[in-house]
Amino acid sequence: MGDVDVVIAGGGPAGCAVAAALAELGWSVLLLDAGVDRHKQLAGELLHPTGVRDLRALGFGDVVDAWTSQPVRGFAVRFHAPTHTLILPYGRGVTGLSLEHANLTVPLQEAVSRRPGVTLHGRARMTAVDHNDEHGVHLRFSHEGAEHTVKARLLVAADGRASPVRRMLGIAEHHVRISTMLGVTVDSACLPYPDHGHQFVGGPLHALAYAIQPGVARVMVDLPLGSTAQTLKAHPELLLALPPGLRSEVRQALEQQPAPRMASNDDRLAETVWAGSAVLVGDAAACCHPLTASGMASCFHDARALQEALHRHAGHIPRALERYAHERRPAQRTRVALASALYSAFAGQDEGMRALRLGLLHYWEHSPRGARASMALLSSEEPRMRVMAREYLRVVGHALAAMLSTRGQGGRLRSAGPLLRSAGPPLRDAVASAMEQLGSWLHRRVRRPVYTLARAGWASPRRAFASNR
Repeated sequence: MGDVDVVIAGGGPAGCAVAAALAELGWSVLLLDAGVDRHKQLAGELLHPTGVRDLRALGFGDVVDAWTSQPVRGFAVRFHAPTHTLILPYGRGVTGLSLEHANLTVPLQEAVSRRPGVTLHGRARMTAVDHNDEHGVHLRFSHEGAEHTVKARLLVAADGRASPVRRMLGIAEHHVRISTMLGVTVDSACLPYPDHGHQFVGGPLHALAYAIQPGVARVMVDLPLGSTAQTLKAHPELLLALPPGLRSEVRQALEQQPAPRMASNDDRLAETVWAGSAVLVGDAAACCHPLTASGMASCFHDARALQEALHRHAGHIPRALERYAHERRPAQRTRVALASALYSAFAGQDEGMRALRLGLLHYWEHSPRGARASMALLSSEEPRMRVMAREYLRVVGHALAAMLSTRGQGGRLRSAGPLLRSAGPPLRDAVASAMEQLGSWLHRRVRRPVYTLARAGWASPRRAFASNR
């Protein structure tokens, strides 16, 4: 096969977005799709407003308009004990979208395959990376029963969280299995708040629900590792966090065909997102628990960040990939940390996490500004780790305030110790990452310019500024 500018492994939302982004730069694109049955996947179906905006910016506006999607105006968070629901709307009147995964992905594939310069191979898989350095990549892939060899300036791994291409490149990852997700479809009339995503927190199991088409909603139930649909059938009391009508619908869905969809919930973070002339995007680079529903918005942001980096450094791919890694890092670190902290708060059953949930309820109830800030973080509108650290600290403060206000009703002050022990590690990690982001900002805005001037003989910086990070 002849040479191309870029080979993209993975024809899902991330791969299609990158293909469109690089085709806009005039690059020749070979998109390899493994041809999995997307109707059987439990994968990205909810798109935050930031993701809708990025998708339109990549030229998919006609696809978005043609989707039979459902509007998402924010999230309804239903606390189990005490039973209370809070509405967290998106800011500035914007809306997100939700629709079944296959109905989202297939039109994207069809649209990108019609772009000038894009070649789509279905049922094609990469089999080896023979060579990868700053000058390009040599790789092999199988298609229609034959193996092909191709040379490219750039290789993009957009092949999902398990990413075989990441392993071929020898890029290590930090991987933690969290839980198992079970997904069923129910009558959307059972959802208490139309046009909203739903979080059911504080019960025996955490659940997420949203409409995916007129009259149909997806309910995803978070199960402990090793659990199956039989676990819910045998223990229906695990669904107590759901309203009675929705709980009944889920139990009926468990008894019907087709069987519930299952997926693994993992924290995965690649040690680096680029090597030589290869780069990771979307879940191949980082993924987290899906309760924030930020995965697709994140992959579309990656596509635009890669496009901007390659446009800025068109003749130097390693420099472009370094810039891409630097630009995406803050938002990704915040997204992963937020998902981990929220999952602990929403699903944790220890005394400290119960107290933290009360702090969340108290904070969102009494601080509209805090609710808006939390929603900006959840929807990936706000990427700064220091904002997450600040909001987490405020939630802890409100949890302590809630204890003081009810100290005569059950002695909740006794929960202060467990609260601080449970909240300490996530808060410490958030503050450490915030300081790292601040140091990176200082380097870009102060140290690097001063160092550049010093090399030109225009300044004599102190030794502390002589950094080549």
